[in-house]
Amino acid sequence: MPRVFGGPAAAVSQVVGAMKDVRAMVGARGFLMVADSKLVSYSYVAALLRAGVQFIAPSPAAQVKEVVDAALDLTRATTVDWVPGSDAGKAAVRRESYRVLEDTHTLKGARKSDPELTVRRILVHCAANAAGQ
Repeated sequence: MPRVFGGPAAAVSQVVGAMKDVRAMVGARGFLMVADSKLVSYSYVAALLRAGVQFIAPSPAAQVKEVVDAALDLTRATTVDWVPGSDAGKAAVRRESYRVLEDTHTLKGARKSDPELTVRRILVHCAANAAGQ
């Protein structure tokens, strides 16, 4: 039975504990941990990678630099066939368009001895957000 782990306490031990509980529940089957942007920190990612846990979480906006957005090669991006609810009644030409790209992101620890951690990253480009910037 799935459980939700939440609360204001954001500690690596809470995430690792939750991960161990979930792993015990699912047994040998794999699972995907879905979290909010607080998960994308060096300590959390290091713990999840050590444990071999697959996870997905949005990057905090502060970690996605403007130079990343500026360097996106939209000719390599895949157009996503998705319509947000706010655009459902609009003509196709008036709807927002979304494209996705895949690359990697490297996190560095606080200490020089901390190994760099490289994770897969999916970037979502929204035409309206880009126009607003």
